[in-house]
Amino acid sequence: MNIFSRAAFSRLRRTLRTREALRFNWTVGGVVVPAARVGVSFATPMFALVALDRIDLVPFAAFGAFTSLYCRVDTWSRRARLLSLIALSLVASVAAATMIAAATDHPLAGVVVLTAIAALGKLASDVLDFGPPGGLMFVFAAGAAAYASHGWSTVGLHIGVTAASAALSVALSLLGYLLHPTGPHRVAAARALAAVADHLETPDHATRHRAHLAVHRASATLRGKPHRGTFDRIRAHLAHAETLLHHPADAADELRALSRKIHRGRIPVPRNRPPAARFQSKPPTGTRRVGPFLPGAGRMVVACLLAGLITGALGLGHEYWAIVSASAVLQSATATSTWHRTVQRTTGTIAGALLALVMFGFHPGPMAILVLVVICQLAAELVVQANYALGLTFVTPLALGLSSLGNPAAHNALVVERIGTTILGALIAAAVSLLLIDRHTTRRLDLALAECRDAQEALRGAVSAQKTTVDDARARLMRSLFALRNAHAVAEGELWHRNTRTREVLDTERTAYEVLAATAPSREHSGTSRG
Repeated sequence: MNIFSRAAFSRLRRTLRTREALRFNWTVGGVVVPAARVGVSFATPMFALVALDRIDLVPFAAFGAFTSLYCRVDTWSRRARLLSLIALSLVASVAAATMIAAATDHPLAGVVVLTAIAALGKLASDVLDFGPPGGLMFVFAAGAAAYASHGWSTVGLHIGVTAASAALSVALSLLGYLLHPTGPHRVAAARALAAVADHLETPDHATRHRAHLAVHRASATLRGKPHRGTFDRIRAHLAHAETLLHHPADAADELRALSRKIHRGRIPVPRNRPPAARFQSKPPTGTRRVGPFLPGAGRMVVACLLAGLITGALGLGHEYWAIVSASAVLQSATATSTWHRTVQRTTGTIAGALLALVMFGFHPGPMAILVLVVICQLAAELVVQANYALGLTFVTPLALGLSSLGNPAAHNALVVERIGTTILGALIAAAVSLLLIDRHTTRRLDLALAECRDAQEALRGAVSAQKTTVDDARARLMRSLFALRNAHAVAEGELWHRNTRTREVLDTERTAYEVLAATAPSREHSGTSRG
């Protein structure tokens, strides 16, 4: 084996590593309440339709309820903006799919429409930063709707039920503001303090990045909030955590205890309150440039087309399951993360299919299936943030249960088709991610390195000149560090990227953090808690 072959094999082995794919990542807060909200969003319209003896409309109520899967712990203002757009997008996806299904029964038409929805959903999710589950639910809803439609006579009703369910989900997601108006801010702060505690216990590049990012995100949720009461206390505790990142101390246990208190709504009074200006810099939110995300949308088009066409050619049926599977694994940004998703989707689907076989073995009726669907959705929401494969263990019987409502006698056949089409779609997407290279990753990494160095010099200049823009310069450097880490992760995740400049990136990060530490408030000025 020559040198090039050995290098190529080494890169392939690095890209296809599976060690991290099945690792559990437990999160602090923001799990139980969102899961309960999702359960209510699904159960309310579905059981209402059962009471009206319209079980045939239940799947469309579920498609609208997919809205509740988004913005689990986002701030209320962001939640209101994004959920309205997501609800409209879900309704539009279902409308397009049902009308195409009513107009023609040619399978190629369905594959093309679902591919277009998958690509547009991926692009919109990346540009607007929807967060999990990304653009997946648009193609899921559209595919299932197309297979559940029965001609023009029902199109309007199907769209109306989807829209009503989506509107209910938006309302339920915003209703929490009346019950816990500071909830999202407390969850973000609790996660930030826990991330800083993790770094203090096991300091390395990865934990430091996660801690700084968590503190920055939590601080961004407080921008524009009044300087009084709860928000001032949270600001002070976050400032204390940020100081510990730059001036480490044996405070991990203290931070974890404080994280638990803040999550539960009992926010201790800080001893000192640092200047609020440190949290006034503009966070990197909102619409992002489209260009960097076009390669991901291109991969989505190729993978979904191939998945649908190959599944149809093999006569497996339910082509949309293969398209959904391809779309699911390609919600990630790199070939490595796509492979992780492929492993997770395969293992989760197989485990979920076995669970579905057990459930179907009891020959449940429509009402029992709906109860199981809601239970599975609740279970999936409780564990999906810890591990995607574990979430799919419950999502798979959910999807099979919804599909079986239209054909109760085909349980076993549906399970076999689900396994085959899901694995096929995931493997096709993984192959496409390996073969279609994003050739702009090198340029983006170069630009990120240059911006990080420029931001360091700008901060040094602001400090030496004793300018009032020090806080803005620090915020710019922090944002450039996050952008550098993301650019490096994307470059490293590409199979054929030969030079990810890892050593240079780490050296630049180390220097940047040294500059930030030198300009950070001293420990005696940070906020600490009482009681």
